[in-house]
Amino acid sequence: MRKAVGDNVEIYLDANGGYYAKQAIAMAKRFEEYNVGWLEEPVMADDIDGLAAISRATPIPIASGELEFSTYGFKELISRGGADIVQPDVGRVGGVTEWLKVAHMAHAFNLPVAPHAYQVIHLHLACATPNLKVVEHLSQTEEGDRIWYSEFPEPRDGMWSPYPDHPGLGLELDPTAVRLYSV
Repeated sequence: MRKAVGDNVEIYLDANGGYYAKQAIAMAKRFEEYNVGWLEEPVMADDIDGLAAISRATPIPIASGELEFSTYGFKELISRGGADIVQPDVGRVGGVTEWLKVAHMAHAFNLPVAPHAYQVIHLHLACATPNLKVVEHLSQTEEGDRIWYSEFPEPRDGMWSPYPDHPGLGLELDPTAVRLYSV
């Protein structure tokens, strides 16, 4: 992949908790030669000691947090060295207010934030996050956005910003989708 995209593109690897700590360390050593931008969830999300050990063993930043559900859990993850890049998910961590608390906590530890999923909501939060690294943009989430919202801001030429003239998150539910999918 490095050969295909060149040296000016960051490559992010997501192991989805597929390794044990020693396996992840061995794999990270192999990935180092490819100048990987991050290694995401190399071990199960609850294995904070394993995440911290991996982080200490490699210069590749360890991204974690998409499966964390509280600010208290993020406090443990961050303070124990389990994440170099913090990945809160607004849909899991308790909404906008709790997400912002996590982003501020990461900032206090001088760590970047890369929100997980819910890209059109995270877009707005990203604008208020000085320690933002990147907003994850998932095609399967975009498919859902196309169903649920009348319109939403889309990236253009590598740039992305919220609508400047729409209130709140700038999102309006499509009444047809609400009627079709309500239970």
